[in-house]
Amino acid sequence: MVNWFNKLIGEGNKTCDDEDYVANNALPFYLIKNSALLCDDRLKVVHQFQKGVELQLQILRSALNATSAVLLWSVPETGDVSIYALSSQQRDNIRGVIPFGVGILGALKDRDHISLAPYRSSSPAIPYYLAPHPVGSFYGLTLGDRCVSHNKARDFGILCVDRVSTDQWTLMQQQLISATGEQILRSLALSRDLLFTDIERRTLQLVFDGLKTLNSGLDMKSVFLAARQAVGLIVSADIFAISLIHEDHHQFCYIAGTDLEDDSVDKDPQLYVLEDSLVGQVVKYRRTLPEKPFHRGRAPVVNGLKLFDRYCSVLVVPLLQDDRPVSGVVIIAANDENLITRNTREMLEMVAAQVAIKIDLARSHEQIQQLVVTDTLTGIANRRAFQRAFVAMSERARRRGGSFSLIMCDIDYFKRVNDTYGHSFGDVVIQKVAKQLNTIVRTGDLAARIGGEEFAVLLEDTALSGAYEVAERLRIGVAELQLFSQGVKVQVNISAGVSVFPQDTDDREKLFNFADQALYHAKEQGRNKTVCWNASR
Repeated sequence: MVNWFNKLIGEGNKTCDDEDYVANNALPFYLIKNSALLCDDRLKVVHQFQKGVELQLQILRSALNATSAVLLWSVPETGDVSIYALSSQQRDNIRGVIPFGVGILGALKDRDHISLAPYRSSSPAIPYYLAPHPVGSFYGLTLGDRCVSHNKARDFGILCVDRVSTDQWTLMQQQLISATGEQILRSLALSRDLLFTDIERRTLQLVFDGLKTLNSGLDMKSVFLAARQAVGLIVSADIFAISLIHEDHHQFCYIAGTDLEDDSVDKDPQLYVLEDSLVGQVVKYRRTLPEKPFHRGRAPVVNGLKLFDRYCSVLVVPLLQDDRPVSGVVIIAANDENLITRNTREMLEMVAAQVAIKIDLARSHEQIQQLVVTDTLTGIANRRAFQRAFVAMSERARRRGGSFSLIMCDIDYFKRVNDTYGHSFGDVVIQKVAKQLNTIVRTGDLAARIGGEEFAVLLEDTALSGAYEVAERLRIGVAELQLFSQGVKVQVNISAGVSVFPQDTDDREKLFNFADQALYHAKEQGRNKTVCWNASR
């Protein structure tokens, strides 16, 4: 606000790039703390209101033969007042920001107007003048909230008129000043209505755009990315995070921000306790916190993590669905202390409500997807999942110049087992063999049931010797299973065939056929064997 006054009656249309101008033009529009909301057409509404006030002050000054007619307006954050508009013969002798209560303004703390005529040298100073100036009489009128002394953040104006004449202010002159004040307030109310109607429209548009972005995500990661994008349409935060609740703890499933080394982290494996933290309070009370846009409480934002505590603005928004327990929280943090306004807070809450729904739907979608690629009898991957993994693994190996191995196996004499002991026992055998496969393979490998009693194993970055070893461990493990049907021990064995990419071939179809043929050779050689393709030719 240092240099704004020199720009008060500047020529041409101002833009939102002129921050001092925007901030002071917006003083009577106290609900708007974010000057970014005053860009484009909205700034014109504010500018036109100020120009209208200046014209009214000019008419008032001329009618009263006054030296100055000045409208002061409160600065909500500080409780000071600032010159908003004026008409004066002493323009070069006017100051900008004035502490409320200084000089003659102090008399207006507990009254709605003050009239001094004559104005004596011993009278309280007129604080908007930089240097002493001959004043014969002064009139001040409070516009808006009269009880300004009890709350610095209240919204009010002060209409001041001074003149050289020492005559008493006549009733007609006082009524003219009062009428001018009322007209200013009516114009302000109309301008506020126009401005806030437009902001509400824009708010709804931002929320709509954010929700439209959210609707594009099906899986969890897509929802997290869409949520970040939706929040980014509303507020420019330095850190954005989503943390999901696990009983008395919460776990970050997505953290993104300009201060992070990798821009975003998909999942933090650590669990953080809810107790003694702002996140815990949000979950407990089911409401957005802190109440003010900055957190200065004793409890950290996250218990055991200092990431958010160094930012000026922090907001934790619960992920709520009707009366269900809080499923998680959205956390935004920024260095800009004026980033989070009432408007943005409400928009973020609307988006968070939709994020909660989308996360729930994404979980259901992932469960359905899991069913699509999971064998229902055994719980391991099915043929579809195997085919996808087979393609992905071969493309990775070809791109990196690496290798992988394929093991094909099936249960020996399985038809006999089914015919002798029944299909229910046959299902148990399949489940036990599948469990054995799952215990053998590493993370990153894949064990799948691709047919009735047929299984396949994909081993990434594994050469022939390693694949053969895995196949033998699997074969021996199955042979050692203790399976009983009606008290009778049933011996179960498997046969396996192994092929290696790219040593045997770099063609997927041939690789599959080679492993299948090696399995056939194992059957021919008496079953309960592992045969490698390169040794079977």
